[in-house]
Amino acid sequence: MLNIFKLFIFGLTAFLISCGGSNVDNAGSIATPPVVLKNSIPCADLAKLGLTFEGNTSIVSATAVTGGSVVTSAGTLDKLPSFCQVVGVSKPTADSNINFEVWLPTDTWNGRFMSSGEGGYVGTLNYTRKGLDGGMDEIIRRGYVTASTDTGHLASDTFWAIGHPDRVVDYAHRAKHLVTVAAKGVISAYYGKAPVKSYLNSCSNGGRQALMQVQLYPKDFDGVVAGAPWNYQSHAAAGDIWTAQALSEPGAGIPAAKLSTISDAVLAMCDAKDGLVDGIIEDPRKCNFDPAVLQCKGADSNTCLTAPQVTALNKLYQGPKNPRTGESIYSGWSQGSEKSWTNIVANLPTSSPFTLGNMYYSNLVYGNPNWDFKTLNFDTDISYADKFIGAFSNSMATDMTAAKNLGVKVIMYQGWDDQTLQPGHTPNYYDQLVKTAGSLESVQQYNRLFMVPGMTHCYFGPGATSFGGVGQQIPPVRAASHDLQLALENWVEKGVAPETFVATKYTDDLATTKTVKLQRLLCSYPKVARYKQTGDPNDVNSFTCVAP
Repeated sequence: MLNIFKLFIFGLTAFLISCGGSNVDNAGSIATPPVVLKNSIPCADLAKLGLTFEGNTSIVSATAVTGGSVVTSAGTLDKLPSFCQVVGVSKPTADSNINFEVWLPTDTWNGRFMSSGEGGYVGTLNYTRKGLDGGMDEIIRRGYVTASTDTGHLASDTFWAIGHPDRVVDYAHRAKHLVTVAAKGVISAYYGKAPVKSYLNSCSNGGRQALMQVQLYPKDFDGVVAGAPWNYQSHAAAGDIWTAQALSEPGAGIPAAKLSTISDAVLAMCDAKDGLVDGIIEDPRKCNFDPAVLQCKGADSNTCLTAPQVTALNKLYQGPKNPRTGESIYSGWSQGSEKSWTNIVANLPTSSPFTLGNMYYSNLVYGNPNWDFKTLNFDTDISYADKFIGAFSNSMATDMTAAKNLGVKVIMYQGWDDQTLQPGHTPNYYDQLVKTAGSLESVQQYNRLFMVPGMTHCYFGPGATSFGGVGQQIPPVRAASHDLQLALENWVEKGVAPETFVATKYTDDLATTKTVKLQRLLCSYPKVARYKQTGDPNDVNSFTCVAP
């Protein structure tokens, strides 16, 4: 009887649910009622079906969570709907051990699958963003099936890549693909129907994952949001090391107390260029601040820079260059973002292996826990890293014809005040997409980029930084005009491409009162927002998008 029932369930797999019940409300969001789940099976039965998927992937357990909370390695998560918690493992090679979970709403499913992304070097599931948007907990609250993975290693194993090349491949791209395939299979088995659409919304390494999926596995997702994508890992890591080397020169270290001095000088020169003096530079690439103006005329103090500090600051703005060819390896830090550099100037000029750059070269590239960042050669070592690890961890392809032909849509975003990944890389990468495609219009048929003035890495900062991205506060209006995810769904499911977003700044980035301080307009790159020179500068209606 169980085999007959199993065949019945899998016979329904090809049946896609209708989205005829969906509608677009007056604010532009997709308002989808929960799916009527006529063919769902008891959660515990999923573990009895003997489900197996691509890459030697299987289900370990399936548990009904009905009390509104669940205990995870990230702590107890509450205010959750009833759901089926599926635990699985994938072992595509003898040295692979990819842990993952799929969470399936019992009676609040909106018909869609949205994968969580995983940050940094992962090593744990993305259960939560501490009450902010983006973890499995918030995704399931919004009615999606969601999934996350440790990508094949544990965070407690610091040098997990050394001696384990298969685990590097799992981390780079294989784990995310296999878990996505398995999650879709679990959805079909549990509900008796496949998801109407599948999405991934993430940032940083999650942004890299999103672009990697589009480039290598274009059938996995119908649409992705790729925030601050760490998609040029080998070169971004070199950027970290460049910064560390510059600040490690004798007398070159910049105290955090001097960051305000630098920022104030940059803003005095460049803030007004975008038509509004507000402490935020709309496009830092238009700023040509020369650090030499701050060089101390007399004794060193927090109001000036020493000559070695001026040299170091120039290098930070410049970004790494190949000493032999002079070619740029990666972007530098943005002018005007200096107040967000506290951790940069405090932590990078050390031999610690726990920065992104040091971890990449010591763990993934050279397999040496004692590797010294000061030895990195920005010619030969970068070339080696590109070929040895970057060949399968960088998601830098510029021809996305396969995904485009399948109708896949991509929304990218990047904060100009990013203090973790030098932000100029993202528009540079987008420009390369345009160059490969032959026109901006061709790229915008499937990919839109939104640059965010005053936003640090993925979220927060002095600008308006809540618009539906991972880790951000939930927007005040759940509508496509305010929310990247809903805009992506409108684009994929309704054919309405996003041109602008309303970004919100709350009075406190971590506040629960949701008091709006200001709102700004985000424009589809390369356009930028410009103040109309009339109206409240804190009102989004006082801005318009213009050509740069």
